[in-house]
Amino acid sequence: MARKNKKIVFFILLIIVIFSTIIINLFIHFSKMQTLYDDKTIKKANIIYNYPYFDDDKDIYIRNYLSTVDTNKTDNIKYIVNYLGDYIVVLFKLYKNDIIVDYKSIIFEAQLVTNIDSLITNQDEFMKVLKIYRNNNNIKISDESLENGTKSYLFKDKELDLFLSNYDDKNSITLFRINYKEIDKYLNFPYRIDPKYKKMNDNNQKITPIDKNKKLVAFTFDDGPSVYTLEIAEVLKEFKANATFFMVGYNIKIRNSVVLDLYNKGFELGNHTIDHSRLTRFDCGKVEAKIEENNDLVINIINEKMKLFRPTYGALNSEIKPCIKYPIILWSVDSRDWESQNVENITYEVISNIKDGDIVLFHDLQKTTLDSIKIILPLLYDDNFQVVSVSELFKAKEIPLENSKVYRNARINNNVINN
Repeated sequence: MARKNKKIVFFILLIIVIFSTIIINLFIHFSKMQTLYDDKTIKKANIIYNYPYFDDDKDIYIRNYLSTVDTNKTDNIKYIVNYLGDYIVVLFKLYKNDIIVDYKSIIFEAQLVTNIDSLITNQDEFMKVLKIYRNNNNIKISDESLENGTKSYLFKDKELDLFLSNYDDKNSITLFRINYKEIDKYLNFPYRIDPKYKKMNDNNQKITPIDKNKKLVAFTFDDGPSVYTLEIAEVLKEFKANATFFMVGYNIKIRNSVVLDLYNKGFELGNHTIDHSRLTRFDCGKVEAKIEENNDLVINIINEKMKLFRPTYGALNSEIKPCIKYPIILWSVDSRDWESQNVENITYEVISNIKDGDIVLFHDLQKTTLDSIKIILPLLYDDNFQVVSVSELFKAKEIPLENSKVYRNARINNNVINN
């Protein structure tokens, strides 16, 4: 019995030693990772500079770049660092009034700056892929602008974000999101392939043309952009559907790139106020300010004004309605996704109530909404529906959208448009 107990004690001690060794090695590993660079922040000439400090020659290149930043166009600089095998990529994000106004990436190999050719070895083929992406997403950029614009890079887990800037006189920034599977033959760094990703076709058809012989309905999504917005957009694209996203300012500020991606993919962007406050509590001047401040955020991202407005909570009264100088879009089918957060209930609410000309209310805030539209879309398409944006719906129904008027659906003969 004593010998057996000794064996047990020895085994336990061995386990403790092994576990302790693993913990120590992990601690050393992560300590080393943390010392790859220091996070530095300084304020100079009204700009807050946030940058990585490597304590080697890379810092010379970084300081040289930061010294060239236009102090009139930028008030804050942030960064992201990518480690790609033997390469380090630093992406700087330049802000003005909380809006990204430009990007700049610096690629290092050891202590020296290199160019994108080191990471993507065939630039001609890469450019072909960018043009296919442009065509598929109906991005209005010429070959010359695409080739000559400034390109900045963010390398993610399974895809590359390319930010194109300085290609027009509007200071536009356009996002190209390229899955590594599209360019895997030319990548010179460790990467992951998404086995579920389907490669792009070289075509210029973004969304199926509207078929007036089908039952047309508009999908709308409120309160985003959120972490689920782009996944919802991908599902819509899979079914060649369109939609209108009514976005709120505090989420636009933290997800500029999502707004840009939605716009590039051809989805309609709508105004849902800067802060999601109930407008019926305010006077005309305050209402206009909350709408226009949100519009200014989006103009700074896509250089276009949002053309539709949806009041938060659908709250309106006769005092503020004339102050809203946009078509006011409500809804005729409420998915109640915010309330139930249940896929079966959301699906039932939509499918059991939807008719030709309806505007459907969703919120792109929960995964249950994402999961629901994966079920709803094929059911609708099997029943001869087509899902479009709000503007597309009213254009197809030949109903003009007028400022300060309220629209609940596109069935004017049923007297459901409330003016």
